[in-house]
Amino acid sequence: MDKRSNLIGYPIVIIITAIITFLLLKKCEKPDPPTVDPPKEIISFKDAIELYRTYTNNRSCVIEVFESKRDSSLTNLCPSKRKPIANFVPSRSFHLNKEFLNQYMAYINQVTPDSIAVTGYRLYLGNYPDTTNLSSGKPVPDPRRNTFFIAPTTLLGNSSTHRGFTFVDQNNDGKPEVLFLEDELDNLKNPNPSSPKTKINTANFFSFSSQNGGTSTIANDLGGSPPF
Repeated sequence: MDKRSNLIGYPIVIIITAIITFLLLKKCEKPDPPTVDPPKEIISFKDAIELYRTYTNNRSCVIEVFESKRDSSLTNLCPSKRKPIANFVPSRSFHLNKEFLNQYMAYINQVTPDSIAVTGYRLYLGNYPDTTNLSSGKPVPDPRRNTFFIAPTTLLGNSSTHRGFTFVDQNNDGKPEVLFLEDELDNLKNPNPSSPKTKINTANFFSFSSQNGGTSTIANDLGGSPPF
């Protein structure tokens, strides 16, 4: 090969090597994870409690009576201020569309610290109150109808129970703490528990600031049928 060929070949080799090196380095760079906005179905912990309590007062007690005692004194067992409504058909199924599930799981992964291993998702039965809004002001889509809310779960210590959790800024300091739904929902059935609830030192467990203005992991308003 003459000198003229070398003068042409060397720059080309250098350029190709530089391009390959750039592409390899670019591929090795770890891109920043995309920011995921909270799904519009996210509700507060207080709303979840209201739905759970409303279901207890207007649905689960009736099931218990008809399935076990067959007692006709429903008014005494299940006090309710609701007036009868003609031709009422309760919801029998619910639809979770793919877009919501993808966004919801991505959001949960974003707001949950690495110190909490998400093991799955738990569904909690609820019942919409006979009002136009929940106590938080969030609209009630279908008054009087059954519903459910969903929350991620994790295992605590050596327990085999997958417990639903959310994050609540109980001290109003911008640092939400983990709250296990079962601990709080059990209090609705037994206001004066004889044994203390399981607690975690959340200060040592994790601490992080709320993202996008929301930290709740609980979702509702997912589409029931009927009426949809």
